[in-house]
Amino acid sequence: MPIDAIICDWNGTLIEYRDEKPVLENTARDVFWASFPFHPLKIMRILRARRELENLYLRARRGNEFDFVREMFRVYNEQIINGVPVSVVLRSVESYARKPQTLAKLDQRVLRPIRKCHQTGKTTGILSAGYGHGTERILAAAGYDKDFDFIEADVLKQNSGRAIGFGLDIYKRKPPLLEKLLKDRNIDAKRTAYIGDSEDDEGCFEMVKYPIVSFLAPEELKQRYAAKLKAFIPRDELELSNYLKSA
Repeated sequence: MPIDAIICDWNGTLIEYRDEKPVLENTARDVFWASFPFHPLKIMRILRARRELENLYLRARRGNEFDFVREMFRVYNEQIINGVPVSVVLRSVESYARKPQTLAKLDQRVLRPIRKCHQTGKTTGILSAGYGHGTERILAAAGYDKDFDFIEADVLKQNSGRAIGFGLDIYKRKPPLLEKLLKDRNIDAKRTAYIGDSEDDEGCFEMVKYPIVSFLAPEELKQRYAAKLKAFIPRDELELSNYLKSA
């Protein structure tokens, strides 16, 4: 059966960043300067958060067993993002999305073949535990926003114009959400390719007919899923493009 739909992860698949740490750091810097000098208590919380985050990064580098992503989001949300005007966060995200160093991290080897597939009528989408609006703005800045039919990702939770925090509702819950997405959009899993880069994608690989491990995935993970799930491991952009067209 031909591939009719292509669904991708975001971090580590379409962009080199493996998590949302860069966009969170950028937002924290902008919140800090927006608070200076008239909100000293907020500034103190941000400085304390920075120290706590540095300890988290150190623990992660040492290989300590803990959920780094969940802890990172907790610190940013509770000590930096909560209570900030939503407009400040959105301006920060827009600025981050347009930075040349952000756009340089996009993996054109995947985006260009997806664009070609979308132009031929295939359904294309993103399922990500990252911040959906940030993903949309980066793709728009790079000129790829029209090449995806949908983006299912986490949101900035807010109340009365103030941020509560970045959601983390998709993280480690992708398989059941992919199953629901396929059902709601009437997409046949037997005609679907899923492109991902991490263990969080394993259940999604198992669900579709055409699992593909991204260029940016660790080599060990590529070999594991090639052996375990017969996942396709493209060597270059041309091979990926041909596979998506002819599988």
